[in-house]
Amino acid sequence: MKTKRRIKMALTLFLCFMMAVAFMACSSQQTAGPSVFAVGANPSGIAIDASGNVWVADQGSNTVTELNSGGTLLGNFAVGNNPSAIAIDASGNVLVANQGSNTVTELNSGGAVLGTFTVGTNPSGIAIDALRNVWVANQGSNTVTELSSSGALLGTFAVGSEPVGIAIDSAGNVWVANQGSNTVTELSSSGALLGTFAVGNESVGIAIDSAGNVWVTNYGSISVPGNTVTELGPTGALINTFAVENNPSGIAIDSVGNVWVTNYGYASVISLGGVATGPEFFPYSGPIWPL
Repeated sequence: MKTKRRIKMALTLFLCFMMAVAFMACSSQQTAGPSVFAVGANPSGIAIDASGNVWVADQGSNTVTELNSGGTLLGNFAVGNNPSAIAIDASGNVLVANQGSNTVTELNSGGAVLGTFTVGTNPSGIAIDALRNVWVANQGSNTVTELSSSGALLGTFAVGSEPVGIAIDSAGNVWVANQGSNTVTELSSSGALLGTFAVGNESVGIAIDSAGNVWVTNYGSISVPGNTVTELGPTGALINTFAVENNPSGIAIDSVGNVWVTNYGYASVISLGGVATGPEFFPYSGPIWPL
């Protein structure tokens, strides 16, 4: 079970909740395919800072890699065990969810450790709200943890089974992809349950566009294939389902409405051209602040 979790969660948030944004400058040339850059072992979460530098959580090497916008290596920084998701706050500090040590590590923009904070079991997704509070999806304890910007515990809230991806909409509501229950949970900014919505098999990645539509990757399994992306409306109603490649995990939306998906099983990225309504909601949806 532990091996399965580690493999299937090598994503989060955002694997890239924000990989799409890393290629935003190239979105008009999407037919040529994305560029590829070497990082650490088993790269999982990804985010981009205000300078355009790309930060990658390397699950297999317990590090975070920093690249510039051209893909040049700027640094490798030690964090906790099995880092799986990453987000960047308004000050440029980098917050990393460490799945293997049940912690969040905070780095400054230079890679120095500012703090380590305990959260739930197997944290797999991370996002930051308008108040700079940090929300963490804990896959192993079926909860979401809310931390203040200083790392103080503000609350722990029950969601579905094996929550992985997490995103925050323009109203401050928190959306969580639950891999184990094939659902998405919506919480209010205070953690109250607003709804639970069925999606595809083994939902893992999640992003929100400027219209408030919620996009979810359905990873699937050997026995029950997924390989789809589900689009929900702002109220959780099903809008559409799109076929992608093997084991889709990370997802993000670029400035012209292209939906980018990382396919773990094929080691590839696919772009669904112009299917979203506007760009991904910024600055609070997903691990980036701001563009």
